[in-house]
Parts: sequence; C-alpha cells; structure tokens
Amino acid sequence: MRIVHCFNWKLNEIIPNLEKMKYQGFDAVQINPIQPLKEDGKKEWWMSYQPVGFEIGNYYGNKEDLKHLCKECEEVGILPISDVVINHMGSDVDDVFKPHFKVNEKLRNNPDYWKNKEKIKDWNNRYEVIHNCIDLPGLNVYNSDVEDMIVDFLNELIDHGVMGFRFDAAKSIGLPSEGYRFWPNLIYRLKKYGLFVYGEVIFEENRNIVDEYCKYMHVLGNYDGSDPSMMVKFAESHDSFLSDGTMGYTKHMSSDEVVDGYCYLTDHYDNTLFYIRPNDDSWQCEKIRKVNHKAKVKKL
Repeated sequence: MRIVHCFNWKLNEIIPNLEKMKYQGFDAVQINPIQPLKEDGKKEWWMSYQPVGFEIGNYYGNKEDLKHLCKECEEVGILPISDVVINHMGSDVDDVFKPHFKVNEKLRNNPDYWKNKEKIKDWNNRYEVIHNCIDLPGLNVYNSDVEDMIVDFLNELIDHGVMGFRFDAAKSIGLPSEGYRFWPNLIYRLKKYGLFVYGEVIFEENRNIVDEYCKYMHVLGNYDGSDPSMMVKFAESHDSFLSDGTMGYTKHMSSDEVVDGYCYLTDHYDNTLFYIRPNDDSWQCEKIRKVNHKAKVKKL
C-alpha cells in the first residue's frame, strides 16, 4: 500500500489531484481527521487533533464533501483513508486534562468516560501510556459506551465510502495482554471487511508490543515487529515536519532528501506513507512514480 498524505487539504482540494496521484502509483489517499474541532479553520496544525466529538464535518469538509471524494476515489481506483482521533478530545484553555466546553455534552459530563488526569511521564511504562494523558483529556475507550460511540462513528465513515483508517495515538490504547479487548472488539464490529487499517505506534522498541498491535492492524512505527509486511513506514510525517523540538526531526531536511528516504523504504517495505509538505509538489516527481510502480511489479 502506497499512501499519499494530504494533511490539511480540504476534501474538495484533493479531488482534482486524484488522477495524478493514481498516475504516480499511489494506492490510497489519507485525509485529515474529519471530526468537529475545538477551533475550526487553518490555525495551528495540531488543532486537527483536538476534536470535540464523533461526528462528521469540520473546516476540511462536510458529509457531502466526503461522499463526493469517496465516489471520485472509487472511480479513479484509489482508496480513501481517514485519519481518526479516538484516544482523546480537545482540551480546556486553562486545564489540559479538562475537556473543552465544545466537547459533546454526553462525553464531557460523565467522569467514567475519561482517563486518569495525569500526564504520561515514562513512555516505557505501559500502565502510564494506556491510562494517563498526552497533554489532552484522554478518553476511557475501555468503557463500553465510549467504544459504542467510536464504532458508530467509524461505521458512519464507512457508509460514506471511507475504505481505511489511521488511528492516531493507537499506542496509548491498551491490548488484550494488558487486560483490554478494545482493539479486537473494534475491528470485529466494523461493518466492512477488506479495509486498510493502521495505528500510530511510534517510538515503541518493544517488539512484543508491536507484534500484538499487528494482530489487529498494520502499524505506523519507527521500529519493526516480527513481520515487516505489517508495518507502514515513512521517511517523514506531518509530526516530524511540523513539530517543535526533537519531535520535528525532518524539518531541516530538503524535499529531495525526503523523497530519497521514501524511495528507499518503498523498495524495502510493502506499505509506505508519503506526507505532502505545504506548498511542495515533490510528490509529483518522477522518482516517486518510478519507485511506486516498480514496487507494484515486484509484488506481482
């Protein structure tokens, strides 16, 4: 699977580029989280990851826009993948552990629907990772009501034509070996088979943890599990380009360097992601077209 990531593109901006994306050898296009946001519009990039509910529609598109995009994707032969935020919601201005006042009232007012109001301090401590917060109010997805809300939302996206999901912060949601059956429940309850589903499990060095996530989905990660074909690899992501500090470790790389990195990974892995930088058309270059099509021939 060769995924092109149109981060912060409106849905109707993607449609005119689908034919070119297909020509370039991409199999799927990944869109922004389409959930309502605490602050809508092109503001800080990370605002796309502060939703206030499990409905469809924000600055980037509404239900009709999503249906239109998915229909056009089907005609071109490219899968629409939606980034989704299910681990947390947007925070209050003064308290990062308190849900924003715009968060769906049903969610906001039930204390059983939220994780511990504590920040993850040790990312090697799985208890902290799956029970505490990432500077945002964490959802207690282990609660059956919250699980139902998430499943209903994902199935609505499927009804509109979405053919895959990227689960943001999947690493912060527990596994069956840790006493939680959220992931197998979720995957089983999706109303369509054959979806391309992958979760963000970055900077996880414990292969046993990566392998367990791989039982339920492909994994976006910096480290491999036992089966590299279950990994989604990237030379650059929206996080690594847009973040501040050490997390933004590719922002000083040139576009050519990122393209070379993508080409190397595409030569060696079954699933790769290419993030389109703002105002950068390197995704249209001949190198990417050749390596994507070369990978398809090798698979045959």
